[in-house]
Amino acid sequence: MYTVVRCSTCGRCWGVKGKARKCPHCGNPTTNNLQIVSVVDNASELQKEVSIANMPESIRDELLSKIPNKVLTDKEPSFTQLMACIRIAAIDDVVDIERLAGALRGKGIRVAAEDVAEEGISQGLLMRNGKNEFLLLQ
Repeated sequence: MYTVVRCSTCGRCWGVKGKARKCPHCGNPTTNNLQIVSVVDNASELQKEVSIANMPESIRDELLSKIPNKVLTDKEPSFTQLMACIRIAAIDDVVDIERLAGALRGKGIRVAAEDVAEEGISQGLLMRNGKNEFLLLQ
């Protein structure tokens, strides 16, 4: 579950999973006075909701009419599909989180790359190599 919140200082919106510590736009520490704009189930919907929330009202309705309601995506991919994306993202057995995100998007898989990497770590397939890099162990 993700929450779209609005900063009380700068008025910009962003998505959080859990508790927000500071605004990513202005850096102001958040308090309990964040406005909850919406709640969504997955990262794909979160991206759409944040974009809409930050959009000027003058063009919001026009753009909303052009965004498809449902995009054909795979929200519950198989292990084989995820492993294929990890292998696509690996260069010399090093998986960069941005390359993994691109591989997932390219296959129509709407699961956060960070979630895939964390699951890979828990399954013994990946090992953290840096902030946004992982070693492919198999």
